Amino acid sequence: MMIGDKEGSPSMDALRRLMPPHEGAGEVVDWPRVERAWGLRFPTDFKEFAAVYGAGSMDSHLSLMVPEISAEGRPYGEMEEETLLAQDEWDDDAVAKPEGVTAGAESLLTWGVSAGADLLCWLAQDENPDLWPVVVRIHSKDEWVLYPCGMAEFLRRLIVDDFDDYPLSLELNSGHASPRFLTHAEQRRIRESGRNPWEGIID
Repeated sequence: MMIGDKEGSPSMDALRRLMPPHEGAGEVVDWPRVERAWGLRFPTDFKEFAAVYGAGSMDSHLSLMVPEISAEGRPYGEMEEETLLAQDEWDDDAVAKPEGVTAGAESLLTWGVSAGADLLCWLAQDENPDLWPVVVRIHSKDEWVLYPCGMAEFLRRLIVDDFDDYPLSLELNSGHASPRFLTHAEQRRIRESGRNPWEGIID
């Protein structure tokens, strides 16, 4: 049974309904080139998320990333930087790890970071990326927590509040009924027009 989602999956379909992408959202990614540079394959649901939404933020509280590569063909940008940070955090013995997990820091790959300094990662041990579970460094609790689902399902559950214990240090949906997603480019466009892209959200 897949942890992640195949294209057109129920989790991605649910995300589209719960958090409709704005016009112009989504990115075209040269996945074969990116995966050669990163030396791994990315989960199917993540590739679909990138195509539908792209890099950006949910409710200004949660930044979601897309992998980049430099002109020299090496991993580059926010995802690489946050992955290196997560790997350092994983090696910190003062931060509790999930019980029974013995993976090394090199197995972590970050795809999101919250305004509360939480790190949202995959535990990328399996050769099949669609089997990678999500592991979150919850800053407010000073611990790592494992969630046996893929990125799209994790975000769906986050939006509908389907966790026994909330998995982030700061809650989404502050001040309005449903989450909004804005690409980084759309946020810049709105700011340049003199408006607050997150008007109505209480930080």
